[in-house]
Amino acid sequence: MAQDVSQARSQGNFSLTDPTQALIHDHNYVKQLMQRYLSAQVPEVKKQAGPEICSALQTHSHLEESVFYPRVHELNPTLIDKFESDHQAADEIIEKMQALEAGVAEYDELMQSLQEAIVAHIELEETQLFPLVRTSNMDLQDLALRMQAYESNIVATQASSTPRAQPGTSML
Repeated sequence: MAQDVSQARSQGNFSLTDPTQALIHDHNYVKQLMQRYLSAQVPEVKKQAGPEICSALQTHSHLEESVFYPRVHELNPTLIDKFESDHQAADEIIEKMQALEAGVAEYDELMQSLQEAIVAHIELEETQLFPLVRTSNMDLQDLALRMQAYESNIVATQASSTPRAQPGTSML
């Protein structure tokens, strides 16, 4: 699935001169996945895309909340507070979705609500916050390296917690 939709950003791939570019790439990837989900007629596409969307959003949100937002908070505290509130609202929708099977009517309705919220959030980040970051006196290389390190830790943690099949056994 990930290869079908404009290729997900390689983990740890952050421009040292503009770390917001990696966030924009993530935004585009999630928007494309959501569009694929919402326009899909084949249940298997929804069953694969739905959980992938939730996982991508959670990873992206953790990165922003743990590294990006704290570092850029002083540029516009009110805006950052709003973004953190947006993340909380998205987390609540995702939690409801995770209790359902992708493709059922209620899941589809929640995905539509999530898409609307995420698109509005992305638009505000990209038009108001990211330009502030780029024109600030902030050390963007330091920010990029911190984001890269944090993401690497997330990936390593996920990899170590993923069960692996022993030779000759099934993961099913």
